[in-house]
Amino acid sequence: MTLTLKYFGLLADITQLKEEKITFEEETISVSALKSKVEDSYQNMQNTTYNIAVNQTMSDLQTFIKDNDVIAFLPPFAGG
Repeated sequence: MTLTLKYFGLLADITQLKEEKITFEEETISVSALKSKVEDSYQNMQNTTYNIAVNQTMSDLQTFIKDNDVIAFLPPFAGG
């Protein structure tokens, strides 16, 4: 399974990437499992609050991700 990960705001600063493609052997993976794998790679994300969207839809940790999905890591938005 190949996923496109997109990082915004502070998260792009932490990862030093705006986008990356990653491959997993699994056919599906939960948002929770993906979050753990990403935080293992970018440990500064562990101390950061952010939301995750799958294919432009806000997702919870139990959402399952499949091949070719686009995952966005979104920092909190300021209102005004």
